[in-house]
Amino acid sequence: MAATKKPVNGNDFDAFAAMNPEVMKEGYDRVAKGVSALAEIQKGSLEALMASAGACAKGVEKAASEQTAFIKETYDEGAAIAKEASTAGSVQEAIEIQSEFAREVFEKNISFASKLADHWTSVAKEASDPLSKQYGEFVEAVQSFRP
Repeated sequence: MAATKKPVNGNDFDAFAAMNPEVMKEGYDRVAKGVSALAEIQKGSLEALMASAGACAKGVEKAASEQTAFIKETYDEGAAIAKEASTAGSVQEAIEIQSEFAREVFEKNISFASKLADHWTSVAKEASDPLSKQYGEFVEAVQSFRP
C-alpha cells in the first residue's frame, strides 16, 4: 500500500510562520537541555555499572580466596587424621578418630556455608547500591522533563 502524502495546509504554514524567534529558541534550548541531561544519565549509568561490576569482582575474588584456604585447611586436617587413624592401636580407635573428624568437618562446613551466605548477601547489596541510586536519578530526570 502506497503511503499518501498529507497535503500542506495553509493553516500549518501560517502556524509555523507565526512562531517568533523567541519561541523557536526556547524549544531549541529545551531540546538541548534534554540531550545534555540524557548524556549525563548515560554517563552515570555506565559509572554505576562499572562500580557494580567492581564490587562483584572483589566479592568473587574474596570468596575464591576463602574457599581455597578452607579446602586446603580441611585437606591438611584430613591427611593428618588419616595418618593418626592408620597408627591407631585398634580398628575401634581408628573408627572413633574418623567419626570425630567427620563430625568436626560437618560443623565446619555448615559454619563456612553460613559465612559464605553472609558474604554473598553483602556483595549483592554492595553491587546493587550504585545501580539503585542511578535508577532513582534516572526516574527524577524523567519526571523533570514531564510537562
